[in-house]
Amino acid sequence: MIKNIEKISSTSDFVKYVSDFKQKNETLGNNSELLFRGQGVDKPLLPKIARLNLRITSDRIAKTEKLILKEFERGILPLSEFRPDNNWDLLALAQHHGLPTRLLDWTYNALAALWFAVQSEPVKDENGKLMNGVVWILGAETDDFRTNTDKTDPLSNKITKIFRSTVVSRRISAQSGVFTVHKINDSGKMYRFETVSSFKDKLTKLVVPHKDFASIRSELNILGVNHFAIFPDLDGFCQHLTWRFAKKYDE
Repeated sequence: MIKNIEKISSTSDFVKYVSDFKQKNETLGNNSELLFRGQGVDKPLLPKIARLNLRITSDRIAKTEKLILKEFERGILPLSEFRPDNNWDLLALAQHHGLPTRLLDWTYNALAALWFAVQSEPVKDENGKLMNGVVWILGAETDDFRTNTDKTDPLSNKITKIFRSTVVSRRISAQSGVFTVHKINDSGKMYRFETVSSFKDKLTKLVVPHKDFASIRSELNILGVNHFAIFPDLDGFCQHLTWRFAKKYDE
């Protein structure tokens, strides 16, 4: 159960909260950068590979991840500007292009996380009720980071840690991307990040009311945070142009 839950209704509310949060952390002696994750729906903090519809056995997730990653590596040569030379960077590249991996996306950019929370219209639950978004803040410490990537392999990761990859794509650079790399437990499942003992007390959840998505989205665009800024490629440019000339239904 997350103890620290707050509500924010504007970009200025969010910036003030983050600023105060950072100042409090530094007062307590933690000078590490904050990590953020925005979600349009409040779902568990699980990597995509753990959310696939797989028949769970003790090694099913791990086997599926290895098979998908091998096919990805085999096919990326004519498609990518970057050729990863280790599994850490290969996973990071795959993750940023939508492949299911044991990585979970975070960012050092607070406004980017807020944009991810409000980028689309609010989603309805099974009863037709509009759902709120969330932004997670992680007050990480130095020991929470995976630093010995040259001597370890992510596919045999034994402990959940934070991982800073090589900048293997423009998206990682634009989004100030960073990852948590998750352990697969002995039963073949992954623990929700918000329940991991070494991190759960370092997490704060900010609730973004669904009624405020549109206004925050507009405020972020004024500050230069939009689809093209987050995805600096043709896809992102086209998405931004579509939004400029045909607003979303909640706007």
